[in-house]
Amino acid sequence: MSYEKALAFYRFALIILVFLTLTPLYWVLLKVNQRLGFRFGRFYLSSWRKCIGHHLIIKGELSKAKPTLFVANHSTYVDILVLGTVIPARFVAKKEVAAWPIMGWLATNQGTIYIDRNRTAIADGADKLVDYIDKGESLILFPEGTTSDGCRVLPFGSSFFDVAMKKDLVVQPVTVTYALWDRLPMPRYMRKHFGWFSPDVDVLSHLWFIAQRGMIHVVVELHPPLQARDFSSRKDLAHTSFQAVQRGLVAAFNHPLPEQIRMRMAS
Repeated sequence: MSYEKALAFYRFALIILVFLTLTPLYWVLLKVNQRLGFRFGRFYLSSWRKCIGHHLIIKGELSKAKPTLFVANHSTYVDILVLGTVIPARFVAKKEVAAWPIMGWLATNQGTIYIDRNRTAIADGADKLVDYIDKGESLILFPEGTTSDGCRVLPFGSSFFDVAMKKDLVVQPVTVTYALWDRLPMPRYMRKHFGWFSPDVDVLSHLWFIAQRGMIHVVVELHPPLQARDFSSRKDLAHTSFQAVQRGLVAAFNHPLPEQIRMRMAS
């Protein structure tokens, strides 16, 4: 058996162990105290992320405003594990996510709000999001509307920012970059393999592929928050958010490690 397959079997064994040991507690907490269950869910998602060898490098500061609308680029279902670890908020996702093996179950139990992604349904879904905003709950949104190949950021749909303009929310752009592979810059061809943007590849097959690939460092850059009232339209807010996320992706590919981490890894 090759080293890569042995590593994948080891990581899948860890996933099964986490599932068997932590899931009952997670389920009970969600039933007894949903807010506490969601808090534990961040640790639960982090455990799954570590099982597949993904480690985080955090840049910037998390918005302290409640509620905040967090908007991020999206290249793979692993984004759920990454952002679910860092940001205490509900995900907003297309309803198809609920049917994904494993990740759909995780997303649903962590309180994901599902909406249709056609233009009419998005407008209707905005009313649903307002209900959560009025309760003081922060949301995580993927304004690209689909997954990219991890090498670029797709244009942000402005309709996703309608709720921010209506409720004058703080919006924090977030860039997620799968930047390092075994402590070396990830080659462009590997970024595309780590991204999950092809409907021809099922989730389990893709998870098996990345489980064989050593250690991955994911850069999560939390950009300075934006106030909706400072923008003349939702298109302006969407474009400014897009530019921040795009700059973060380029910066993470060129300089993925903060200076203190570079020094620690070099020593």
